[in-house]
Amino acid sequence: MHELEKRFPDVRFYNPALTEVQDDVVIGAAARIGSMTLIHSGASIGQGSTIGSHCNICDCRIGDRVSIQTACHITRGVVVENDVFIGPGVVTLNDKLTGSDMTYPRICRGAKVGGGSVILPGVTIGANAVVGAGSVVTHDVPEGATVAGNPARICR
Repeated sequence: MHELEKRFPDVRFYNPALTEVQDDVVIGAAARIGSMTLIHSGASIGQGSTIGSHCNICDCRIGDRVSIQTACHITRGVVVENDVFIGPGVVTLNDKLTGSDMTYPRICRGAKVGGGSVILPGVTIGANAVVGAGSVVTHDVPEGATVAGNPARICR
């Protein structure tokens, strides 16, 4: 049995030898973690959540039943609420590069973020909102709205 399987007996690691989970990480029961993923100290991942392969999960909070697909980068301070879907290759950002304090994105309950999207610092994606694939989200997305494009604009 691999060390990760001993530390987290209720979590399925697809290839524990090719996964790194640093100290001070919480992973809920029935979670699944893909190969070549790095989970940084301080991260919290909820029950029944899936983290795909080749992901970088920084010190952030991920809710229950969240699906984060392959090759995502979830930066420090991000909050992902319950029942969120994040497509492959999504990147969150937390530094406006202005010398000011970092601000953290929030992805609210039931939202869906299409693959290849970029969520800028401090942006909130409202509950049950949808972000189209490849979007650059520069402003808050209202609850239930659908946005797409660069910059992302409301479609409906």
